[in-house]
Amino acid sequence: MGGSMMAAFVLVHGAWHGAWCWQRVIPHLQAKGHTVIAPDLPGLGEDKTDAAGVTLADNVACIGKALDQAGEKAILVGHSLGGISITQAGEEFADKIARLVYLTAFVPLDGETRADLVLPGAPQAPRPLIFSEDKSAYWLADEIIQPNYYHDCDEDTVAWAKAHLRPQPAGVSSTSVRTTDENWGRLERAYIICTEDRSIGIELQKFMIERAGCDPVIPIETSHSPFLSAPEELAGHLHGLAA
Repeated sequence: MGGSMMAAFVLVHGAWHGAWCWQRVIPHLQAKGHTVIAPDLPGLGEDKTDAAGVTLADNVACIGKALDQAGEKAILVGHSLGGISITQAGEEFADKIARLVYLTAFVPLDGETRADLVLPGAPQAPRPLIFSEDKSAYWLADEIIQPNYYHDCDEDTVAWAKAHLRPQPAGVSSTSVRTTDENWGRLERAYIICTEDRSIGIELQKFMIERAGCDPVIPIETSHSPFLSAPEELAGHLHGLAA
């Protein structure tokens, strides 16, 4: 990117979270003159959509509205599972996006789902997830939340975050993305790699970065949740990507 240092950011949260997770980052970006839009994806945060009916297409439509609200080409940031949604949004709204930024996020290639994004040859430990009776949503076992997602956050922050988590609609991660070189493939793709992440390990992050041709790659020495444990540093990296 070139030109003005002031940009529009659309921040897309990951599984179980909502727009609330960006609260500590947004003021730092706004202080530098940026416009920031952080939507609640359907069924999460304060959005009241029934998780049972939520699809990847619903997430993409939500992101499309946020891009329209930005009023200019935006830097589209996706955290964790949000990487699936911003990838499909990149395909469908490429002309509205200045750059994609994957924040310790899943980066699927054409035809892939979340389940395909594993490190080749690595043993896959079962994820301690709790599914709803109809399998339409899933939840985290309480004992893994702090160590896997917030291990560098203070106790008050962890308690606050846990109080805001909601069941994740299952339809998002089970849907294949469809992308082309002409749309998603032509967008600049940056990756912020969280070196202490215990949810998406650093080797898996590096594997996805290499496959997808992400550049630049920016390391940040945090857990899976830098928006809570290092919001000013994270905002600084995002600001740098607007240059």
